[in-house]
Amino acid sequence: MAVANAKAPGPRVQLGIGIIRRDDEILLVRESLGTDGEMLWSPPGGGGEDGELLHEALRRELREETGLLVGDPVRSALFMNIDSEQHPSALATAFEIDEWAGEFTPQDDDIEQAEFCALPDALILLGELDSATQREPIVGYLTGAIAPGTSWLYRDRDAKETLIARW
Repeated sequence: MAVANAKAPGPRVQLGIGIIRRDDEILLVRESLGTDGEMLWSPPGGGGEDGELLHEALRRELREETGLLVGDPVRSALFMNIDSEQHPSALATAFEIDEWAGEFTPQDDDIEQAEFCALPDALILLGELDSATQREPIVGYLTGAIAPGTSWLYRDRDAKETLIARW
């Protein structure tokens, strides 16, 4: 028996975000993240491909976006579950990475620049992100206002991001 109006499964997305520190600086990349395509700064990272574990995707994405070779994550910084019309139940995890080597040679055409920024300057740049899901968790974590490992649940419908829960 066929089910009328059955909803086709939507694409699932797993994102890894890297937090790399050098003394009192944080690594950021500049890419087109604004609602109108503006170039904005964010921590590097991206989506996993089929068959990749999250730490493998994170290492690959960081290599592509920055040129750096990185070790495995050492700590989980935060977790986000974002339910949007485009990506139902997307899962993003930010990780601290202590081991890295190399020079900035981004290989991703979407990345305009990669550099370490002093934490106060990085917080200002991150504050310019249009999306609450991109801005609030990482700024909360980097300022110490939110405990490491905090989970953020957002729903994004009709261009409105709503924080559903945080623990």
